[in-house]
Amino acid sequence: MTRVTKRPEVRREELLDLALDLCRTSGYEAMSVEQLTRAANVAKGTFYHYFNSKSDLQAQLVQRFGDSLFTQLSVAADGAEGTAAVRLRTVMEAAAGYKAQNADVAQAAFLYREENYALRHRIFETWREQARLVLLPIVREGVADGSIRVSSAEGATDIVLLLWLDAADRLWNRAMQATDADAFAEVMLDGSVSIFQAQERVLGVPDGTFSVPLGPDVVALLKQLHARLDRNQE
Repeated sequence: MTRVTKRPEVRREELLDLALDLCRTSGYEAMSVEQLTRAANVAKGTFYHYFNSKSDLQAQLVQRFGDSLFTQLSVAADGAEGTAAVRLRTVMEAAAGYKAQNADVAQAAFLYREENYALRHRIFETWREQARLVLLPIVREGVADGSIRVSSAEGATDIVLLLWLDAADRLWNRAMQATDADAFAEVMLDGSVSIFQAQERVLGVPDGTFSVPLGPDVVALLKQLHARLDRNQE
């Protein structure tokens, strides 16, 4: 049989994809290098050619999440027109789009598995760093054009990121206590509205500037997510 040779970047991405799949099914803590190489049908030496250790694999997984988000937000920020507040809304919509496209129902479920606690928090820290690179210049522009009214662009950006990540994380944990899909969706929707309102207060923009429609499609997605979480916990 002819040996199939793949380009290094292709093989590396395949290993990262398989590692992500194993994180979804088994959890990062339970995943072993041997399990990954068996799934990839490669020798352990191949793994260590691309990654120094399992920790290095985790770091590269986290970096891939961060690079993907940064690219999407940067493209949105560069292509948006209008005041800084309008551009910030465009970036927020891009962030929501990123979650819909990449952090889908299955991914949201796997990130909040107890076995992926360390991985999730490293991803969140990377998202915070990458999002700040995009948000801070926009907030500074908003201060200059008057569409954002804050005393410190840096401080306001930090608080917005707390809302995007830490407040959203707490909202998720509260929603997880819901007894059924309807209650889960209600907690998530009410909490999301509160986060939008808090962002408006922090940035000194008119009410409704950052609010987005939370219609039947969003409710259906949240109920689907609740069902997936129930299956993961069985």
